[in-house]
Amino acid sequence: MKVRLTQPGFETYTGQMGVIFFQDGLSTEDVLPIDAIRLCAVFGAEWEDGTPANIAQRLLDEADTPAQDVNGAAEAAAAQPATEAPAGEPLATSTEQPAKTYTEEELAAIADKDGIAGLRAISDGLGVKGNSIRGLIDAILKIAGTPKATA
Repeated sequence: MKVRLTQPGFETYTGQMGVIFFQDGLSTEDVLPIDAIRLCAVFGAEWEDGTPANIAQRLLDEADTPAQDVNGAAEAAAAQPATEAPAGEPLATSTEQPAKTYTEEELAAIADKDGIAGLRAISDGLGVKGNSIRGLIDAILKIAGTPKATA
């Protein structure tokens, strides 16, 4: 579509502006929308049918454009008979007991002998972190400790 200049003083302009050639204020050939928007950012211009050629008008024109219907493909896939996938390996459960269990007295003896480094050697294998001897002992007991007998 062609562009008409509406800027005062340019209504009858003949010549070139950027990539657009004008004859008496009307472009001589069809203009790309991006070129019309650029021109309209500097000069007043409109399409030859009278609609504004600026970006604000383009946004208004395209505001109510519906999105593509992608639900048709989803509905068609849902209508297909479902085939059951083969059953895989059952998931591992986290109820497995650790290989070795510790008592609080054993952990205290390790802490007395090797310090926090001895407890960290045990806790690293269990995936436990701590920054104090008491914290490491409590964390190890939660995972690999023997249950305390209640009186």
